[in-house]
Amino acid sequence: MKDLKDILAHPYNQKDWTDFLTQLFHEKDSSSDEGILSAPQRIAISHDKVKEAYELGSYLTSDERLIGIYQVNISEDMLLYRNKVGLRKLMANIYKYNVDGVLVAFVQEKKWRLSFISEFVKEIDPQGKMIKQITDEKRFTYLLGEGEKTKTATDRLKKLVGKPLSLQDFFEVFSVEMLSKDFFREYKEIYEEFVAEIFKEEHNQALFKGNDKAVRDFVKRMMGRIVFLYFIQKKGWLAVPKGKNWGEGNHNYLYHLYQETPKEDWPYFYEKRLVPLFFDTLTNKDSESEANPLRFPYLNGGLFDKSQDENFDSIVLPYETFSRLFDTFDKYNFTVYEDSPNEHTVAVDPEMLGHIFENLLEDNKDKGAFYTPKEIVHYMCKESLKTFLLSKITFDDPSEKIKDVITKIIEHQPLNEDEEKYIREKEHIITTSVENVKICDPAIGSGAFPMGLLQEIYYLKITLQQLGIIPEQNDAQIKKHIIEQTIYGVDIDSGAVDIARLRFWLSLVVDEPKPQPLPNLDFKIMQGNSLLESYQGVDLSHIGKEEEIIVDDLIDFGDEYKSIQRLTFFSDAKEKIQQLIKNYFTSTEDKTLKRKEINDLIEGKIHYKIIFEKRQVKYKVDLFEKKFDITSEEDLAEKLQKGTLTSKGKEYKAYMADKKRLLELDLIENELISFQTKIERPYFLWHTYFKDVFDKGGFDIVIGNPPYVSTKGVSEDIKSFLEADFGFADDLYNHFFFKGNEILKDKGVLTFITPKTFWTTQTKRNLRDLLLSQHLEYIFDTANPFESAMVDTCITSFSKVASKNEKVVFLDGSKDLQAPLRYEVAQSIFIDTQNSVIFKPTEYNMKIHSLYGKKVKELYEQWWDKISTSKNITKYSQELESYRKSLKPGDITLLGCLTEGGVGLQTGNNGKYIAVRRSTKWARNILESRPKKLLEVVKRYKTDLKITNEEEAKAYLATLSEIEIAILFDRLKEKFGRDIFGQGYIYRLIEDDEVADVETLTQEEKDNGIDPSKKFYVPYDKGDKDGNRWYLETPFAIAWNKENVGFLKSNSGKKGEGMPVVRNPQYYFREGFCWSAINGTRSSNELKFRFKQKSVTDVQGMSLHSNSISSKYIVSICNSDFVSRYTESFVNSTVIFQINDARQIPIIIPASETLETFEKLFNSAIEIKKATSLETISLNEAERKLSEIQEKLDTIVNELYGI
Repeated sequence: MKDLKDILAHPYNQKDWTDFLTQLFHEKDSSSDEGILSAPQRIAISHDKVKEAYELGSYLTSDERLIGIYQVNISEDMLLYRNKVGLRKLMANIYKYNVDGVLVAFVQEKKWRLSFISEFVKEIDPQGKMIKQITDEKRFTYLLGEGEKTKTATDRLKKLVGKPLSLQDFFEVFSVEMLSKDFFREYKEIYEEFVAEIFKEEHNQALFKGNDKAVRDFVKRMMGRIVFLYFIQKKGWLAVPKGKNWGEGNHNYLYHLYQETPKEDWPYFYEKRLVPLFFDTLTNKDSESEANPLRFPYLNGGLFDKSQDENFDSIVLPYETFSRLFDTFDKYNFTVYEDSPNEHTVAVDPEMLGHIFENLLEDNKDKGAFYTPKEIVHYMCKESLKTFLLSKITFDDPSEKIKDVITKIIEHQPLNEDEEKYIREKEHIITTSVENVKICDPAIGSGAFPMGLLQEIYYLKITLQQLGIIPEQNDAQIKKHIIEQTIYGVDIDSGAVDIARLRFWLSLVVDEPKPQPLPNLDFKIMQGNSLLESYQGVDLSHIGKEEEIIVDDLIDFGDEYKSIQRLTFFSDAKEKIQQLIKNYFTSTEDKTLKRKEINDLIEGKIHYKIIFEKRQVKYKVDLFEKKFDITSEEDLAEKLQKGTLTSKGKEYKAYMADKKRLLELDLIENELISFQTKIERPYFLWHTYFKDVFDKGGFDIVIGNPPYVSTKGVSEDIKSFLEADFGFADDLYNHFFFKGNEILKDKGVLTFITPKTFWTTQTKRNLRDLLLSQHLEYIFDTANPFESAMVDTCITSFSKVASKNEKVVFLDGSKDLQAPLRYEVAQSIFIDTQNSVIFKPTEYNMKIHSLYGKKVKELYEQWWDKISTSKNITKYSQELESYRKSLKPGDITLLGCLTEGGVGLQTGNNGKYIAVRRSTKWARNILESRPKKLLEVVKRYKTDLKITNEEEAKAYLATLSEIEIAILFDRLKEKFGRDIFGQGYIYRLIEDDEVADVETLTQEEKDNGIDPSKKFYVPYDKGDKDGNRWYLETPFAIAWNKENVGFLKSNSGKKGEGMPVVRNPQYYFREGFCWSAINGTRSSNELKFRFKQKSVTDVQGMSLHSNSISSKYIVSICNSDFVSRYTESFVNSTVIFQINDARQIPIIIPASETLETFEKLFNSAIEIKKATSLETISLNEAERKLSEIQEKLDTIVNELYGI
């Protein structure tokens, strides 16, 4: 038998292939019907693209799955990737019997594809029971034959020989994911090696002027260009010999270019080989001339624009790193076909460029940028396109029939005769809609979503062509037209924009039989901050707008603007810009000049905008000066001195702010003009660059994966600009929803995948109000489909149509993304819930909503403003007290209506005030850490302590009393800084008998501190990171002496290091209850409430107190499964549980016998917890007994609440 590598690397030979299959699928049982046939059986089939088909045999896997094995000889002009429906029909005719998978060789003359097609049973129903369900057909393919790289296929197939095979083994052999991870691991290592080598060379450092980011960006661009050319050489377009056709070039040109470099040129490979190729050959139209001994494609479009790298030609890079790069790339097969969820080629494809984006883009995690899995992308794209088309068609035909038909053509499913007829009846509205749809991703990243929609619209047009509804066009023409007419995108990161453009160029290259100039995407996929159409307070959304034009009072812009002065003031300037942008898309002329012409026009508009702003500000300044007769600075100073004006007056403050603004505007103008020539800009001119879209009302589809960045990761300046533009500053994805809605056309559809924190959190109420005011199409709980993002997500889709209480589809894919549970509920369900929270409409949650939704919403709306802060509770105390007295057993109310309390003391210097009781486990941590902390300080600072290692530090501390240790650490902190041991580090240890009995303290001692001659440490509740339920005796104590309390209270809220904040002192030394701020995990938000002893409360120790109802009862209710599930669905779905979440818990007022039952359970739990801390009961026994109590508790709580 031939070697497998030879079989795969040559044109298909049936005997060689079946010989290998016989070895691979050796017969397990001579009586078995499965195996490789000794003589392949020809299958009769009538298909214009199929020459002949054969059954080669079958194989029953170790897990009882049947694999059919076939060969299909197809014509050279059949493009498998574009014939999705045709291929499905074809294979349905070839399958001899029902199979779970198919191994099929699609054979053309010199090339062949080995595909594994899987269509098997999935087994789950909405109740989680196993049922039979056929999955979507998925195809995984190796490209084989002449000129293909076959190492991966050879290695993987060889591993299967000689062992029983399961269905999973087939998936692993054809795994794209494994190849993808391997490729990018090696890619990243090479990238990092290049960066490190550049930093080593002084010559290189001088070129980059010490700019580390510029180095990294250069390497990304260089490697990106090389990757692009690997795809191009796959087409056979590089180094095409004279007399040969495009496609007959050197398929290994780059590898040969590097191999043939003379040794003396090795350090200069970039300068002497790549620079001429990148910036001369590939950007020269003459490179395509047939007179050349070797032809190269002319690649327009900016990828090989030298402007960013013109100063780096002489960079010195090690030949060894290039050697590693080309050796690595040469191992892999490259394909220009982008995969879909059901089509996978085991090769490096353009879609993988998105993983480069995730792995290499600058500060990616800080920007909250995560690459979206392709299954999610394709689902969102299909559903958005479907919703868009249905909105156009159902306007005059709201029937279910059209929904089914549109779904079929978008899902590439065969149509029956009636359905084809129906499509033809609607052909005008369908074709017009598809032709004119405008799509935008305002956080485009590597282009996954617009690329997904490009593919969906492309396949839709292919289907319409096959139905004879639209005229035939070649694939490249279709895609180029879609990109030009339909696709728009913006991203703040220029590197992401580069990759997105690269993917679109590759999508065109795949379908061209010979090179064509690439379109210029500079004004289609653009860099900018999508959220801001303003800069430093200057609104740029309508620069040059007609109402700002002052025709009869032309302002002299200065000589540099003379040529465009007149044009700038007239409305045709906007059309001029649009025409230039439109022409730029296909222009092959000097792009630098074309861009300058566009930028000059925009600069003129910016210049006028600033003048217009200056005039408005100057007018206000002049009014003030006229009113107060001010002609000079001396006049102003004199009037202030005489008291005619006061510096605290509103008019004066406004006047000074206006004068300052006039000075700022000059600087702002200079910055705005300079941005026109820079790669990155901190704003985006939506209405200037995409004017053609906004002239027609906006985008039809806005889609994307906005960055997951909280306000903590945003500069104060950006926050203030967001506040000014949106009226609030919050997590960026919230702003993207509002911006997306703003740029969306009426009846358009917006689809985002974002964190699902907006379902319940208070700060996202504005977003929920926005979503619920529109027609929600669906919400899809996707859990966490990202490899790197530590956050649960959901897909949200709405149409920009006022809500009429339509049905909302809710999909729960948290357990199985491929088979989500489906619910349909009225949109009003969410509106009729307190705080308009969004929750999973499970049977359990809908029952809770029916029982308590309306009542709790009424209570929330009536009382929330009066109980949402400790200050308000105090303010409305009489009204609340009266309400509490009116409550009767069986009534329901909010926990916040029954309680007082809040967060506690922030000492500003825990080490100075806080101690740990020696009898607790926390003391062990301090005893272990103190020597290490001391040694670190001695090494870092000049001290008089003679300590050189940890053992000496431990021995030294052993000679000191606890008081002396405390004095030592205090002294070192005073000398070298508060945080030298780490922020908040506690080093004091005290004995239990040093803690005062709180019951014996006078009110004076509680308020103002204890005399130092007495025991002055008191219990201090710092919260509980361990998450204890029911009870915890705090291990902490605070030195509550008069001196300390006096300092804390007299300096509360003052600025400066070590300054305290004393909050809610009226609740200190009161019994109550508290909880762990972090509850469970993202999959189990179990609340952990506990009884709180009389103590001083820390800022981390949120607590509530009630005089009207037993804390034991409240703790028991809140520790129930019902309340945990209720709060997760209706109050706060995140793991961080805050005091205002606790205040929203619905509490039923108990009858006396009910209260007694709960208190007995509580007391039993407390006894077990105390026994555990005293170690009089084993942990296992304690856990068992507490589980029994929990079970009883859950039962009686469910009965109490009627669940």
